[in-house]
Amino acid sequence: MRVVYILVFCLLSMHSVAQMPLVRPFAVLQDVDAEVDTIYTGDAASESYEAPLQALFNAGVNSVSDDVVVFAEWRVDRSFMQDGKQKTEVYLKRQNLETEYTFNDYGTFTVHFAYSYRHKDSTNTVQGEDIQPITFSIDDSEMTVPNAFSPNGDGVNDLFKVEVHSIVSFKMSIFNRWGQLIVSGDEKSLEYEGDVDGGYYICWDGTHNGETVSNGVYYIRIDAVGAGGKRYTRRSDINVMLGLGRE
Repeated sequence: MRVVYILVFCLLSMHSVAQMPLVRPFAVLQDVDAEVDTIYTGDAASESYEAPLQALFNAGVNSVSDDVVVFAEWRVDRSFMQDGKQKTEVYLKRQNLETEYTFNDYGTFTVHFAYSYRHKDSTNTVQGEDIQPITFSIDDSEMTVPNAFSPNGDGVNDLFKVEVHSIVSFKMSIFNRWGQLIVSGDEKSLEYEGDVDGGYYICWDGTHNGETVSNGVYYIRIDAVGAGGKRYTRRSDINVMLGLGRE
């Protein structure tokens, strides 16, 4: 009779104790220039990124039966400088095996993953193993607006380009001396040209209604937002310089 009891207990235990899932969490990061990096737990990105940075976090769950329920939690901590002081905050929490998020702030981000699991017919939840974090950084924002260009087709400085770094949103308009709108655009409509140190929005090719404009002074208005919510407002001149003897 005792053997029967032991056998029954063992059968019940097999149904109440879940098989430990195998996990290998990772992050897929896509920068503004569409470059994609995959970083696994325990690793740090080799270089910093620009905002906005699109991220996909995946628990990488393998070798788990349909009878096992896995509970996941992502926690992202942000460390950053503000007003000359180092600050740290809990930036994001999600409870999904896979989740997406767009980062619009600067700083160093540490991604923690924790999980637990149980058999679907059991109330016994088991804490999963400790997982090393993922670390990556996003640069603070910068914007540089030139004051002249020469759209004369010689291949040198033919386009009016605004240099940006970690700029989340960008809107610009260019006017002639009489206040007539020549061209406008934003981060969705303007062509973006990537660079190892940042990138450029190509704002104007120097034409209006299909023809190259005359030499002279034009005006640009820019409203932009950088990583961390920093606002840029620029109202400045653009000197169109076609070359000697050109109108």
